[in-house]
Amino acid sequence: MIARANTPAGRRRFLRACRGAPCLEVLLPVERALFAHSQPGRFYAGPRLALDTGGQAALAAGGANPEELAAFLHFCGCRALITSGGAPAGWRRAGTLHCMALPAGAALPLPPADEALWAALALDTQPAAGALADFLYPQGGTARDDYYSALCTKRSRGLARVWALTLDGKIAATIGAYAIREGKAYLACGCTAPALRGRGAGGRLAALFAGGFAAEGLDVSLLCRGERLAFYTRLGFAQAGGLGCYVPGETGKENYAGTLF
Repeated sequence: MIARANTPAGRRRFLRACRGAPCLEVLLPVERALFAHSQPGRFYAGPRLALDTGGQAALAAGGANPEELAAFLHFCGCRALITSGGAPAGWRRAGTLHCMALPAGAALPLPPADEALWAALALDTQPAAGALADFLYPQGGTARDDYYSALCTKRSRGLARVWALTLDGKIAATIGAYAIREGKAYLACGCTAPALRGRGAGGRLAALFAGGFAAEGLDVSLLCRGERLAFYTRLGFAQAGGLGCYVPGETGKENYAGTLF
């Protein structure tokens, strides 16, 4: 039975289900630890399930009875699910997110970049949360506000770090670790300004950022779509499993990008 993960037994089930789930083994426990009190209707657990219904797509580590899971997601109003488990009954696979990993202690080579551009960029290891939110969510709205609030909360507890490259004082590229827990760091929101893409600055920033965590002794992971596999492989990451992305069978393909920070 799926129930709120707000009891000692529920919390244990939640954490147990997260073990070994690509990337979610880091992200979900951090999210629950930070936001379960303020958002009590967001986190749920089953005998082998950890479920977070707080984003544009629900996140699930482990699995549950397909019929029960489908009914529960419908009750919660979820229109997409990203999971390490199986599909809810009546839902179809809309895509895959691939987990890319860098083990602790690994070294990444410095990838090529437009050196003239790189020389003009400045590294900011503590960019302002508001500026990051505006860069990543230029349309504003709830997604922008949620990102800003969550980042401030995580930073204040030492559970997130973000770097940015700036050009003439404005953010030109960024990447961050949005969940840091038990020797693991989950990376997301690697983004470069459209006018600067294809010139290597974002890749070099990602390599320096991820390599720094690995040098500290942390295992690093991130999620990407299939079209980005070659990019992260060139940087030195290796594939380490993946997550299925599902939508109700009667709907069109949902946009689940950006749901994992």
